Amino acid sequence: MVERISRLREFLPDKHSAVLITSDVNRFYFSGFKSSAGAVFVTNYSATLLVDFRYFEAADKKVGDKINVICYKKLFDSLNEIIAKEQVTTVIIEDDDVTVNELSKLKRSINAEVVTDFEVSSKILDLRMIKSETEIEKIITAQKITEKSYLTLLNFVKEGVTERQLSVELEYLMKKNGAERIAFDLITISGKNTSLPHGVPSDKMLCSGDFITFDIGAVYDGYHSDMTRTVALGYATDEMHKIYDIVLTAHNKAAHKIISGNTCADVDNAARNYIVSKGYGECFGHTTGHGVGLEIHEKPTVYLSDDTVLRNNMIITNEPGIYIPSKFGVRIEDMYLVTDNGRKDLAFIEKELIIL
Repeated sequence: MVERISRLREFLPDKHSAVLITSDVNRFYFSGFKSSAGAVFVTNYSATLLVDFRYFEAADKKVGDKINVICYKKLFDSLNEIIAKEQVTTVIIEDDDVTVNELSKLKRSINAEVVTDFEVSSKILDLRMIKSETEIEKIITAQKITEKSYLTLLNFVKEGVTERQLSVELEYLMKKNGAERIAFDLITISGKNTSLPHGVPSDKMLCSGDFITFDIGAVYDGYHSDMTRTVALGYATDEMHKIYDIVLTAHNKAAHKIISGNTCADVDNAARNYIVSKGYGECFGHTTGHGVGLEIHEKPTVYLSDDTVLRNNMIITNEPGIYIPSKFGVRIEDMYLVTDNGRKDLAFIEKELIIL
């Protein structure tokens, strides 16, 4: 926490400025404590987690040795006490987390100038792109929970089971195996529905000859995992094998571009150019990937227009796909850890086509 707060302090333009963190995810990032309300207030001289009575005892025990913890009755009164004591004249807020109504309230209630155009939200996301060893371990743990649950779920896959039943069973397994919660609305779709990149599980029953797409992930201590596998039930046609092999090759070509010094565009182009060369460019309409961490979609965006340079300890997804309308779709996704001399695939299960 101390290092993160020090890096946040570097954004402050002068000794009379401070940053007010109000979003749940960034409060956790800078304090190490989860709560549904509160704030983190960072000045040049102090860092304070402000919580109400419901959270004070737990917060003080968990992070009181790393950051000041204040129990407030009225948040703005406590903030203004710090502002007066430390002669703060400017408070920078998270521009991505404040509504027009909330901004009006902040300006009325805080005894300092409230600054909205500093792009602090973007700067914080830049900090969060580089993961610490602890963060990496939590993401790996979330991935292991996901895989253990997925492998158990495969025993449940058979004709007559519905997409919705798969989703419900998988969520149960993830929580049973240690997940805090699911990382997003699980995608467990089959047959023609797999042509929908973000299809919603329905009451459709699984049938022999279906592709089944599992886009799934778990959360462990705030950190997300993200993985997609496409399997076939009973059998796969020659066309299904062909499309699967194209997507897998595209995935592998993109993976080889994941290395410090390359850009997100390099990774995207590797997958996209191969799919285009096979005549399916129009069937790949989403990005090749995205960052993962405290949120399921973080910076950077792995797309041809993103020139973000990959650096050591970034984690990005690699998820090319081909979607043939009203027929079927294939997506294969893993998270990759960027290293100085290459990449580490954070998935521990194979990507070859499984026919159940």
